[in-house]
Amino acid sequence: MNRPQATLQMPPQMSTFAADVDNLYYFIYWLSVISFVVLVGLMLIYVWLYRRRPGLKAQPSGHNTALEIGWTFSPLIVLGYLFVAGFQGYMKMQVAPPDALEIRVIAKQWSWDFIHPNGTAETNTLQIPVHRPVKLIMSSYDVLHAFYVPEFRVKRDVVPGMFSTLWFEATHETGDQPVTLFCAEYCGAPQDPPPERERAAGEFMDRQNSNHSSMLAAINVVSAAQYRTFIELGPPPPPECEGTPNPAACWGEKLRVSAGCAACHSVEAGAISAGPNWTQTWGNTRNFEGGGSAQGDENYIRQSILEPQAHIVQGFTAARMPAGRFSDRQMDALIAYIRSLRQ
Repeated sequence: MNRPQATLQMPPQMSTFAADVDNLYYFIYWLSVISFVVLVGLMLIYVWLYRRRPGLKAQPSGHNTALEIGWTFSPLIVLGYLFVAGFQGYMKMQVAPPDALEIRVIAKQWSWDFIHPNGTAETNTLQIPVHRPVKLIMSSYDVLHAFYVPEFRVKRDVVPGMFSTLWFEATHETGDQPVTLFCAEYCGAPQDPPPERERAAGEFMDRQNSNHSSMLAAINVVSAAQYRTFIELGPPPPPECEGTPNPAACWGEKLRVSAGCAACHSVEAGAISAGPNWTQTWGNTRNFEGGGSAQGDENYIRQSILEPQAHIVQGFTAARMPAGRFSDRQMDALIAYIRSLRQ
């Protein structure tokens, strides 16, 4: 895999924007270094030449209009270049090509949902084709987030109550080393339960994908043929689940962590968590706030994931779960895992 190398200051260049961004950055960096060396060097020379010495009286240095005009207005040339180069780069990043692949992005505490044009959905993993512009249409389910991928040199806030857009074109496939998507805005952390509840529950929650610092997603850049296959079949099961006694349940267990379900749903028998304990779901009767109940089966689990506010289990009115985005195969895996947890 011909993957570009990182430098001492910058990560690998993996988008069409990266070279322009780096060139402008290094221009500013070396201009600052040279200016610092020249100015400080002259200061040290003048300190030595015009130091106070016995028997010498200081004389006024005089006035040089041309010199003062020169050092006042010459930086405007550099500032003008920086403004033009920066504005051109900004406009290039703002206007996506008309043939760009549009993908919906939904940010929420503390995970990322991606929905492809045909409805294929991913959570905390994004597949994109190489050498094709990709336009992201982003919104936030709850608080302020920010979409930030250093290798692509792109960052954009994801603001509640509005849509924001961002586009890029990946130039290299990632192979088995996906690039990482970060949330670059502090979007909060879970509140720990009271001490007595924590003692009763033991470990309150799995901390992976359960706060701002762990709101990460893997972006896999693949060939056009691989992307078409992915769109047709949906996300594949992880290779490590092949050959296990229950591959579907194995996949569901990993989805619980990667999709952020572990932040609110415990799988420890008797543990108290923000949402209903999954070990008490399959085969048990769930009583709802406002009346009604349902048996914990495939239909109940599916609706609870896709429409979490349709029925609120008694005692969990404070929980506000966002709708899940899963393919049919992923949903089957989650159901198989929850079924395997039956007490």
